[in-house]
Amino acid sequence: MDILNIISWLKTGRYATVPAANSLLVLATPDPSRDDKYLALALNADILAPLHNKGTVTQLTSITTGVISNTSSGVITTVSSTLATLGKATFTVTNSKVTTASVVLVTAVYTGNGNAIATVGAVSNGSFTVNIGNASATTLNAVVKINFVVL
Repeated sequence: MDILNIISWLKTGRYATVPAANSLLVLATPDPSRDDKYLALALNADILAPLHNKGTVTQLTSITTGVISNTSSGVITTVSSTLATLGKATFTVTNSKVTTASVVLVTAVYTGNGNAIATVGAVSNGSFTVNIGNASATTLNAVVKINFVVL
């Protein structure tokens, strides 16, 4: 597909409009039944925001200290955790991308002793909570990196 095919596509009205705030991703897929051999598609690219809108933040002072990250995805690095066996700690992430309708996903990356896990607690307008737990018989002894994405 070349620019002439896109222009032809636009001139013949084979497109849908979207609000100006949205981004379009123009794609083409092979279609041997068409004279130009391609079918042009346009997708709303806003759903891809978490892939490029990443942030990083480091927690200060304690494992329960809240952080601020106003991005759709990112990595939160905690302080060095010393959660005891089966211990749990919770902290708040302030994030302007989060609404009550958001789905927030988190995963924990941990290389120290023990087994750190992360889950999402409450989700509200402008924030969500992260629960960190130790699912082992050994005390945690390192930072926990928490990857998050807001959908």
